This record gives sequence, C-alpha cells and structure tokens, in this order.
Amino acid sequence: MRDELQQAVENESEQDLIKCLDYRRSNEIDSNLYYLIEKALIGMWHSQHEDLVNIIYLANLKDDRFVEPIFNIAMNKEIFRWYDDELESTLRKCIHALKTIDSKKSNEALEKLKKTNNDNVKYALEMYK
Repeated sequence: MRDELQQAVENESEQDLIKCLDYRRSNEIDSNLYYLIEKALIGMWHSQHEDLVNIIYLANLKDDRFVEPIFNIAMNKEIFRWYDDELESTLRKCIHALKTIDSKKSNEALEKLKKTNNDNVKYALEMYK
C-alpha cells in the first residue's frame, strides 16, 4: 500500500488514488502513511476528498494533522465538495471523521462547524448524543 499511495500522491493520479481508497484495504493503512493521506486531503488534483475523509472515519485513523484539512473540506464546498447535494454527505463524513479523531484540536473544529448553523452539521452531531 505504501508504494502505491506514494505513487498516487506524487504523480497526482486520481485513478491510482481510487485504488488505494478501497475500504477492503484500509487495514493496510498505518501511521507511516498518514503524511500521504494528509497530502491527498489537501490536494486539488482529484475529486476523492469524500472517500479520503470516509477512510479516516471508518478505519479509525486518529491524528491531528488531518483536522485542518478536514475542516477546510467541510468549509469549502466549491473547492472540495463538488458532488455534495442538499444532504451534504461529504460534510457529514467530515463531522464523523473529526469525532473519530477526538482530540482538543478536532473538538475545536467541530465547535467552529456548529457555529455555521448548518442543519447537516447539526444532524450529524445528533448521532453522538
């Protein structure tokens, strides 16, 4: 996985990135790959931000380096959430990923998102009450 993900990020290959984001391979992701995931999160060369955030959530990847990129994805629909409709599935996954990280920094990001008064943020957070 390491070589494949590194090649995908370095070559800015969306097709190679998609292969790495198959959830069945999420058990191959360890903390040595987090820097590559972070680079992909901030990358504007692909449209896989939703799947990246989802992998963080589903594979229980906890690292503060993901917080700012996830927050930026949540806040910048025009740049990172091209496919979000009125249910804003990517935004909701950002909430779940930040809750998974569960650090001081991720909780601060969640508080900022709450202040947007977005109903989808509210609904996603209600799952944790």
